[in-house]
Amino acid sequence: MSSENLSTNPRDMATESLDPRQVETFLSEHPAFFKHRPELLTALELPHGGAGAVSLVERQVNLLRERNIEMRHKLASMTQHAEDNDVLFSGTRETVLRLLALDANSAIGDTIRQCFSSLFDAEMANLIWLESANDELGITPDLGASALTTVTGLIKHQQPFAGVFRAEEMAALFGESESDGSAALVPLIVNDLLVGVLTVGSNDVHRYDSNVGTLFLEYIADVIVHLPSLRAG
Repeated sequence: MSSENLSTNPRDMATESLDPRQVETFLSEHPAFFKHRPELLTALELPHGGAGAVSLVERQVNLLRERNIEMRHKLASMTQHAEDNDVLFSGTRETVLRLLALDANSAIGDTIRQCFSSLFDAEMANLIWLESANDELGITPDLGASALTTVTGLIKHQQPFAGVFRAEEMAALFGESESDGSAALVPLIVNDLLVGVLTVGSNDVHRYDSNVGTLFLEYIADVIVHLPSLRAG
């Protein structure tokens, strides 16, 4: 038997056994067939429809246009995320360099507040030392007992987190806040002991929600607890 009479392509065999009139009848009885199969439309070669009807080619073009718009939106989102990360990286680098230049731990808090305001456009930022910092590092907390109790309760699990806080909690964290707000908190750990909290906040309850990442804040916190000036006491 000649190889010309053999077909090894299942698609060719299916085409030969399928009557075009069957296809036409099926599509006539199922006019919404392509509605739920847009990927099929983009692969077909189709003629324009008659007057008063939207052709399949026009539908195909619309699908391609929609996909193009979707891809452009995704690209724009990825570009924005990259730009935001560049800003965070640059600000983190500058903050670390300023911290390393300090020769006294008493200036760490002011440096953090200045850097977060100017480099990260943060409304509020603070470095809070807890009572344990006095024993471990010789640093005396500058918060009152009530505020310290509130802050310690917020970070009791010793894990970074972000979320919405009540007015009294925001006041304990930042002092100047008089309303509900949102904040990201990162613990400062020395010798497995919680000694402080690094935090950034806003009066906008949506700015630091639970979906906000704390990676760069954690990095700065890690640098703080390893500063030579801090270890020198």
